[in-house]
Amino acid sequence: MKSTEIDRAEAIRFFIRSQGIFSDRDYERLSAQIEGHRYFLGKDLKTDITWDEAVYSWQSNIYEPIASLLGRWSTVMSFPHRRRADLIFEVIDHLYFMRLETGEDVSPWEAMLDYSAHYGKPLGRILAKIQGPHVA
Repeated sequence: MKSTEIDRAEAIRFFIRSQGIFSDRDYERLSAQIEGHRYFLGKDLKTDITWDEAVYSWQSNIYEPIASLLGRWSTVMSFPHRRRADLIFEVIDHLYFMRLETGEDVSPWEAMLDYSAHYGKPLGRILAKIQGPHVA
């Protein structure tokens, strides 16, 4: 393993431990999420993005907004027994595909509502549909 790979691995493991949501089994998926974010961020900004910049951007612009929604009533009612880390990954993937499909900058809030409305338990679906403008 190269020095930068060790640094990345250690950074992700630190993040996993510090959040209390993720476990060591989430390492690969978390790494892939950040690397994908790094790629698209660099493409959008037309510049090379360092790993540290990508981690900071992913945490600030993707993870934190979605994680902050996990305790909302509509989310809890939609996914009462879902592991929080799995739900975060699923909503991040849903956000990506919504942006591809619409060609618009969909917010994490809109992605969470849309995901809840389509894949949640019945009461959570209803609550999400009431709250969201983009939810069908």
